[in-house]
Amino acid sequence: MAPIDGYREPRTTGKHVRTILYARGVLGGVEKVLLNLAVISILGLGAVILSSVLLREFGFSGVSDEVVIVGELMIGALVLPLAFLAADNGFIAVEVFTTRFGPRAQVALNLLATVVGLIAVAPIAYAAYFSMLNAVSEETYFFGLLELPEWPGRVVFFIGYLVFFIRLIDLAVYETLILCGVVKPRIRSSAQE
Repeated sequence: MAPIDGYREPRTTGKHVRTILYARGVLGGVEKVLLNLAVISILGLGAVILSSVLLREFGFSGVSDEVVIVGELMIGALVLPLAFLAADNGFIAVEVFTTRFGPRAQVALNLLATVVGLIAVAPIAYAAYFSMLNAVSEETYFFGLLELPEWPGRVVFFIGYLVFFIRLIDLAVYETLILCGVVKPRIRSSAQE
């Protein structure tokens, strides 16, 4: 299964194809920003855990509400890079049998996987939207010393799944265009594998 960069060679260079490629580039830029935010979340996780361990080692009480802070940072670390992974086909896949199929069958299987992913992600994104609205409108807070608000984690979760959902739609459309012959995929070189 080729990463999305392998699908950038259109047969026609019409205005619509250029618009699609531009939109895909913008989506890729958003994905990279979210990936960088996920990296910052991971660094924040490490800093909170390290400081809590060091504070406890030297006889202090540790970081207040560290469980809540770590939980919220984990949301960013896990959810924000999903769209980037989808664009790069970075998910774990069992390719024992699919590599024996021809290129068109592999594209069809990629399309099937994307459609199944859309079916799975749609209700999660839908529920995340309402959870985010509830946290923002009700101004809910976590129980703890700092009384941290719940809305930042809910917003991050929704944004991560929204961009993931948009990327899956993009992949489904692009795989369909490949199957219809509108877009010609590049041949993967052995260096990319």
